[in-house]
Amino acid sequence: MNRPDPVTGDGWAFLTGLQDAHPGTTPLASDGQHHRSDRPVPSVQNLGKLDGVTVVRLAFRAGDTMAAHTAAWPILILGQVGTVQVTVDDDPEPSVVTVTPGTALNIEAGRVHSLTTAEPATVTLAVLHGSAVKDDRPGGRIMT
Repeated sequence: MNRPDPVTGDGWAFLTGLQDAHPGTTPLASDGQHHRSDRPVPSVQNLGKLDGVTVVRLAFRAGDTMAAHTAAWPILILGQVGTVQVTVDDDPEPSVVTVTPGTALNIEAGRVHSLTTAEPATVTLAVLHGSAVKDDRPGGRIMT
């Protein structure tokens, strides 16, 4: 079963499920089958593509890892449940930041980073892709 679309109004959106556990850890009625439950990777659930931001839930089981990668846009990782270690390539040595409930980590576009946890944990990922701005010229939208 897929998560329902966000509840939206004129200029706003309401999202749920930010703290939900990995489907392999605590099954929830709103969670679908995790297609790679045999691999130590987090469950990734897109919760909504909104104006200027895409919101994603990353739910980890103990020992899950998201391998080193980059994002095309700046990201904000918000701690929800448990502890996630985020390794960010830095000069001259990588930096390891612990993300816990009530904390957030901003990473610039193109920066190599990875995530791992020793316990069940959930973070919210905000991909900050810019918003569409109305424009009176033909075509009518500019991405900022």
